[in-house]
Amino acid sequence: MAGRGQNETEMQPMVDEAADWEDEHKTEAKGPDWDRICAYKSFKVVRIKDRQLGFCYWGIVSAVVLYTMVFSLAIGGQHQLQELGIGVVFTQVFGKAYAGDKVFDPADYRFPVIEPNGAFIMTRQISIEQTKGVCVDWDMPKRVSVDKTCGPGEVVEGKYCAIATWCPSIGHQNAEKPPPEAEVDVLQGLGRLMLKIQAGISFPGITDKFFLAGSSPGGSNQFKNTTLAEVLNKTSPRQKLDKDLLNHGALIGFSFFWNCDIKAECEPQVLIKRLDSGQGFVQKRAIHYRAAGVEKRKAVYINGIRLLIDSSGLGKKASLMLGMIQVGSAIALIRVAGIVADNIMLYSFHYTKLRRDAYYRCKVTETQDYSDLQDRINLIRDSTDRTSKGAAGRGGAHADLSMGPLGRGGLASAIVKGRSLAS
Repeated sequence: MAGRGQNETEMQPMVDEAADWEDEHKTEAKGPDWDRICAYKSFKVVRIKDRQLGFCYWGIVSAVVLYTMVFSLAIGGQHQLQELGIGVVFTQVFGKAYAGDKVFDPADYRFPVIEPNGAFIMTRQISIEQTKGVCVDWDMPKRVSVDKTCGPGEVVEGKYCAIATWCPSIGHQNAEKPPPEAEVDVLQGLGRLMLKIQAGISFPGITDKFFLAGSSPGGSNQFKNTTLAEVLNKTSPRQKLDKDLLNHGALIGFSFFWNCDIKAECEPQVLIKRLDSGQGFVQKRAIHYRAAGVEKRKAVYINGIRLLIDSSGLGKKASLMLGMIQVGSAIALIRVAGIVADNIMLYSFHYTKLRRDAYYRCKVTETQDYSDLQDRINLIRDSTDRTSKGAAGRGGAHADLSMGPLGRGGLASAIVKGRSLAS
């Protein structure tokens, strides 16, 4: 019985190890360890108590947030889809002007009568009947040569050469003093002419809505019914229908600029500016006919106010994707605050070396040097192999391979447990 009890005591550790092995394999049979698979790495944060570094850090963070919220989102609209618009302008002119006993209506003072992007309003007209002959071409006058001669078939007239052209000539060089036979009409009452300007725009890439100036609730198109004098009064610089403007004309840019959020109503900003730098604006036309078998034409030299009107702008539509990109950029830029503060803390000469070293110990954790670890492992393995071979050589044929009294096989843990129970 004693022997049996002893054997039962000795076999118990082996049963325990088998049970542990079964429990381990049962755990593996249940499936993968999702806690270990889904584990993630998190940064360890060091909280530095220093007011100067804090001002630096939070100052940069505030600047990044301010830039993102104000400049990038509110002003720049970087969270929105943007598209250039397709603008449309319609212009009409009503009223009459006078020159002496002559009356001019839109068919007389507007040329061409229909324009897609503006209007031309005549202020002065010089008309003359011309025939083919030899005279100075005042559009492109040809000067005499150094020896005061001209080409074949040309005649010297003072400093210029008379060439074959329509005579008498009217052009830029003599518009101030036209030929005596020319008829000059300077129009009066132009300031009372009524202008009707309609502007609209669409953004087909992001919406099918058409925006029309003055159509939104509370909006008003101030140029739907306005006079030419009011338009000139709003021009930059301010213009008046004085003698100089009437005699030379002007080129005036009239711009409707739209900046629209397509989810709301939109009205344009209007900019009116003179563009010709005081040089004026001129148009020419001619009407050809025959009289008594002779080819003639009526040449008209016209100064006037050229209104160059356009409608352009930018449409915007909020986009969740672009908004997330801006927020992600802001979060990435906030990391710059920590980098700058850390470099000031660790490397700036603003702090003493003692203080920098103290911050370094708080911020940086240094490990041992493992660069030659593999070499050490190889040396230990070689030393172990040599020791094992030496012990085997010394044993020989007389080596005692028994396990001695109470000797047993198995794992070291089982042997220890068995001896403790036997005692």
